[in-house]
Amino acid sequence: MNLRSCLIHCAAALLPLAASAGLLDQPLPTEQFNACVQGLADQVGSAGKPLARADFERIAATGKYDDRVRQSMLVQAGEPTYWWDELAATTDDQRVADGKAVLAREGDALRKIEARFGVPKEVIVAIYGIETNYGPAGGKIPVLDAALSLACLRPCPASSSGPATCRSRERAFAAVRLLRDQKVKPEHFQGSWAAAFGRTQFVPDTLEMLGVDFDGDGEVNVVDSERDAWASTANHLKTRGGWIAGAPVWIEVRVPDAEQAAFASKGETVRQRDRTRKLADWAAAGWTAVGPAGQSLPLAGDFEAYPFLPVGLPGPAFLVTRNFDTILRYNSSTRYGMEVSLLAHKLAGGKDFVTPWPTDDPGLTRAQVKELQQWLVQRGHTEVKPDGVQGRNTREAIAAEFAAKGLPPQKRAGQRTMKLLMAP
Repeated sequence: MNLRSCLIHCAAALLPLAASAGLLDQPLPTEQFNACVQGLADQVGSAGKPLARADFERIAATGKYDDRVRQSMLVQAGEPTYWWDELAATTDDQRVADGKAVLAREGDALRKIEARFGVPKEVIVAIYGIETNYGPAGGKIPVLDAALSLACLRPCPASSSGPATCRSRERAFAAVRLLRDQKVKPEHFQGSWAAAFGRTQFVPDTLEMLGVDFDGDGEVNVVDSERDAWASTANHLKTRGGWIAGAPVWIEVRVPDAEQAAFASKGETVRQRDRTRKLADWAAAGWTAVGPAGQSLPLAGDFEAYPFLPVGLPGPAFLVTRNFDTILRYNSSTRYGMEVSLLAHKLAGGKDFVTPWPTDDPGLTRAQVKELQQWLVQRGHTEVKPDGVQGRNTREAIAAEFAAKGLPPQKRAGQRTMKLLMAP
């Protein structure tokens, strides 16, 4: 998972586990980190794959505590982020164009991967685009440091005894094994605070289980080999998630009038997995697909699906299949699932959702965010970097400019408010 996505989507899930022990209140002291690493050495017998204590101690001795892991785990959702901001940026025209260029350049290889694993090439390329913007890396934290730091900040319960009982510990063990077996180059073994690395962001323990050598050079290399990364991702979706070949990820739908009040959730996400039914049953209940021009179309097919409404009604409504849940096995954030599946839809020639988001201030593309950031720099906010991401410094600068103009305070800008903010 890319660093920005992980900051947004992972912290809430990881925080309670560590915060309950007070481990995130301040940087982990060196002596406490070293004691934790020695404690991990005592537990190598619980490793999912063979790992000698001597090998662990030798390699782990090169690792260091990285406080960026703790800081990332502390990121809170105190500043609201909106679906229409996230999807506007992650599936903008530039990312679609770049993804289509990848499909054109490596069409033969991607079609072979699709034929082998049953996962559409557009989905594979969309994950590549969302994770690392079609690049080789996603983060600058040494994976060994991140894995050891995570294991110490999120320690295993005393009752955990096997590899399935403590993922943070197993991730650290797997990182050591990859280095021990020279399956990664130390200088390339860098990634996110969650210890994910490579072109499609694999964590070490998952790569050990699901990595694929597709280019036939005798090694699984998700950093230097696009084809290995793509095939490994497809294998993940097929093997771990149970991808259903030929099934859509989502179908945009119109909720029957009689049920609309039940989906008016005041902006909260509605995900009703317990209402999984065949599409024919949804059609019989009065649900219809939304056509590209907004027309109602009959639901067709035998696939099972359930309702998913990102912000409730009014707003886009979907019936999602198990393939949506499969993407969530790659990254558990529902926003991530929609980012990947919408980008894949656009890469296959589709358009944006037909139903508008319930806002008068839709999100900005990355190019528009850069334009805004350049304006902020010119206004004296030199801490802002024109990177196309409305991060903390950008949001603080936006707030300062709104205050300077006597406008209602906020820390984000959309299509309407960007024009308002930049007006002479």
